[in-house]
Amino acid sequence: MPVLPRVHNLVFPLPVTLVTCRARAGDPAADNIIPLSWVGIVDYQPHTVSICIGSKKYSARIIGERKEFGLCLASLDLMESVDRCGCTHGDRIDKFGMTGLTKAAALHIDAPLIAECPVCLECRVTRTVDLSTYRMFIGEVLATHVGDKFMNKDGSPDLERMNVLCYADDVYWSLGKPLEALYYTQSRKSKH
Repeated sequence: MPVLPRVHNLVFPLPVTLVTCRARAGDPAADNIIPLSWVGIVDYQPHTVSICIGSKKYSARIIGERKEFGLCLASLDLMESVDRCGCTHGDRIDKFGMTGLTKAAALHIDAPLIAECPVCLECRVTRTVDLSTYRMFIGEVLATHVGDKFMNKDGSPDLERMNVLCYADDVYWSLGKPLEALYYTQSRKSKH
């Protein structure tokens, strides 16, 4: 297997998320959005996620001070809004106003969620890890919201209908179609 000429973080696909935060308590005029794909699941007890933001970014400062954020998964139809948010600075422009994205109320955090996103997690920061150029925020998931149009009749989330936007190697991708359920090989063995 050939080695690339430079080290490359080819761990993909990464979900594209719109992370929300509020710079001043109780002040919706101070809301911000930052698109991130460096996110991940950390634990299940309690449910915990991580996000990585450039340590000098406006949102890193806000989340570091306020200790909470919304993690909103973007669908393919939000790609233009995602890209526009990534090209602007939240301390200079109202990204909700610029994109036309709709604020949705959170139950446990003082920051908005994004109504157009299929999934939104309310997160409270439990740990911060300072890296060389990034700051990792580890957050406990306090609530999970799924839009009505992304639910199956049995009450489960319809991941295919969500059409999740992904990111890999400086390019946006769509997640694609489902293939097989987890542990499908085990169910095949039991039939033989």
